[in-house]
Amino acid sequence: MSRIKQKMAIAYRKAGLAVLDYQGYRALARLGYVSLFDARPAAAKPPVWPDLWAIYNQVRERKPKVLLEFGSGCSTIIFAQALADNSAEGAPGFLYSLDAEAHWGQITIASMPEHLRSFCDITITERVEDMLADVPVWRFAKIPDIVPNMIYLDGPALTPERRAAIDVLDMEERFPPGFRLLVDGRSFNRALLEKHFKRRYERHHRPILKSTTYDLLPD
Repeated sequence: MSRIKQKMAIAYRKAGLAVLDYQGYRALARLGYVSLFDARPAAAKPPVWPDLWAIYNQVRERKPKVLLEFGSGCSTIIFAQALADNSAEGAPGFLYSLDAEAHWGQITIASMPEHLRSFCDITITERVEDMLADVPVWRFAKIPDIVPNMIYLDGPALTPERRAAIDVLDMEERFPPGFRLLVDGRSFNRALLEKHFKRRYERHHRPILKSTTYDLLPD
């Protein structure tokens, strides 16, 4: 890609993000959910409104009974709120959130609104160095014994030496019909998972948000 095209692509993405940021903020504000993040400290990563609006809608639409999140933060709060809204409509669900960073995991626990605490469990567990064939990877030390209907992959933090987490592959055979994997960014991680998937998925990538969904296809 030429330098001019690269600049145009960057400008297009920034403009698109600005529009989506406004739309996401306005949509969550209409629901009264912007204040859900008030207890998070100023030093914490701020809400990314289009991401939060997108994942809120996915949970509301798909109504997962069991949701697993790798990497906690603002997403944990909005996932819990979406599950609470589903439960109010007779479709209960529960979130298991894992974080390898004790500091940020504790912030998520402390900033979770009281009315959402019964919809989620936040566990702090170490990341473990491992290999997948000849590729250095991460795994979480402790994974709950669950069958998730939906997984959100946004952790642990990656490094130049280890650019992928592969717990999803360890759980793949358990995925039930209607399963969805949502990956936030992580282009190398996505490519590695796609190379080693044993089952078939419908893939949809949103380049502006840098998010990718994988919906399980019938065997």
